[in-house]
Amino acid sequence: MVLGILACISGCTPRPAQTSLAPATGIILIDEHGRDVPLAPMIGEAPFTVVEFFSAHCPCQRMHDARLRELFEKYSPRGVKFLAIDSEDGASPERVAKEAHARNYPFPLLADPKGTSAQAFGAIISMYTVILDREGHIRYEGGLDSNRAHLSDSATFYVRDALDDLLAGREPRIKKGKALGCTLLH
Repeated sequence: MVLGILACISGCTPRPAQTSLAPATGIILIDEHGRDVPLAPMIGEAPFTVVEFFSAHCPCQRMHDARLRELFEKYSPRGVKFLAIDSEDGASPERVAKEAHARNYPFPLLADPKGTSAQAFGAIISMYTVILDREGHIRYEGGLDSNRAHLSDSATFYVRDALDDLLAGREPRIKKGKALGCTLLH
């Protein structure tokens, strides 16, 4: 647990991600019922898709659960799709079902036990988030916000601001924000 908190507070920055649908091509995730879910078709279903890399053990993840739900509530009525991916060792249909229920996620939490999605998008820490357009281009990548140890209203709201800009037809003010989470366990 101490290592998780240190990793969370350290503010790791992931390596650069790809900038097209290429990272999503061929990635098959698993839903809570054990069914295969191809990632690429999900991306084409909405004008923008927010993909957040999840960690069951990370205190930063737990702290941001409410913020994730708020983003979903604000932007899903505007056509934005949300999903979280558990790409850590031990990811399974049972774990994603348990975690999604316990955290009251109103969006899918999908398992990627081989970590192929994290590798494809360059996610090395939890809460690393990408916003993809319908064609699969990465329009934003990085953290949800600038908060580390506790949530505050004075944070820079990277994902919220990027979605506001994108939905207004503008390029995001910040295309790459610092991701603050725990190292994904592979």
